[in-house]
Amino acid sequence: MLDHPPKERAALSWGYVVLWSALTFVTIPFVRYGVTFVKQRWGSEVFTYVVAACVLLAAVSALYATRRRWSLSSFVWLFGIAGLVIYLTFGLADGNPEEAIHYVQYGVLSLLLFRAFSHRVRDYSIYLAAAIVGTLVGMMDETLQWLVPGRYFDLRDIVLNMKAVVLVQIGIAAGVRPRMISGWPDLVSVRRLCYLSAVMLGYLGLCLQNTPDRIAWYASNVPGLGGIDPDRSIMVEYGYLHGDATNGFFRSRLKVEDLRRASMERADEGRRILDQYRERERYQEFLTLYSPLADPFLHEARVHLVRRDSHMRRASNTEQRDRQARYFATAYWENRILQDYFGGVIRGSSYEWSAQNEADVKAAADLSKPYHSAVSKHLIVRFSPMQMALLFAGAVGAFLFGGYACTRALRQRGVG
Repeated sequence: MLDHPPKERAALSWGYVVLWSALTFVTIPFVRYGVTFVKQRWGSEVFTYVVAACVLLAAVSALYATRRRWSLSSFVWLFGIAGLVIYLTFGLADGNPEEAIHYVQYGVLSLLLFRAFSHRVRDYSIYLAAAIVGTLVGMMDETLQWLVPGRYFDLRDIVLNMKAVVLVQIGIAAGVRPRMISGWPDLVSVRRLCYLSAVMLGYLGLCLQNTPDRIAWYASNVPGLGGIDPDRSIMVEYGYLHGDATNGFFRSRLKVEDLRRASMERADEGRRILDQYRERERYQEFLTLYSPLADPFLHEARVHLVRRDSHMRRASNTEQRDRQARYFATAYWENRILQDYFGGVIRGSSYEWSAQNEADVKAAADLSKPYHSAVSKHLIVRFSPMQMALLFAGAVGAFLFGGYACTRALRQRGVG
């Protein structure tokens, strides 16, 4: 298995890569319908079990294909990686189990990329090249989702796609160990890696500069882009990390002083608006009217409230004590964040907890671990847009220089 290049021509092998990628892209507008259908018919857990079964089948198939040169280390690597992917798959079960499908999609893509590159690349750089291109395809996937109504760009999905691609390459390198691949990269391979890395990082760097204010600008000023809604087509946002281990950590688009000022100055208005949209059926309407771009303060307050109340319902609907304690803990911490930073609009509203209710929840909650709110978790807080731009520009420049240096060295040798 994978000991020889594919029998088909290189163009056809790359055609398989393009076809699989295109299949992933064209299904983007319809995925949610399929996910909803599966959940309603068989339950959300089916995604977890199907992906786990696919991973086990892939590991067994790889082991069978290499049976004539089987070794204990190959077995350990193949089933160790399979176990890790299954562990990661079950880790998604409590949130969005359908996201585990990425492991199958990008695992297959990773294998196809290895086959395509193997026509020309026979040294160890093939694994890095396949991983880089697979990650780039994952970024393009997320960019297309950003353009499709009802779908979203998510850096966490890019990381998930990258994990799938990289883990399959590790499985091929350490578990399958193709005989046709050997030796460290020569200058041609290093140059290829440099230019591929520059393209991938340049693409990601541009995505990380596509903030809502920039989207709003070119949606208004660039012909043909007026259909992009900056309130819904959000690619990346920057913000701030607030809180401490005693009161919980959370991310916000606003500074602490801005949150507390809005809490005081907009107390009456905020209470009225939040109470007006209290019903769960009106939540999406609220998010549309009070989007992160239009009103980040009320938007964040409402999302914290939804997270608090949804975990209270989960705690009431389960009889498992440990799970119930975790749900109560989430509700308690979210309420603390609301009291400390959004208190003006919560006090006196229909959302306010009584002192007794808060005490009961605290007593039933597992508060042993520091809390990090999942609200606005996607916000980038460690770097500003300018810092990110400089960081990626420097990295892209370094790889381009590396590729140029390899080209010069090859020319001096009369190669390439």
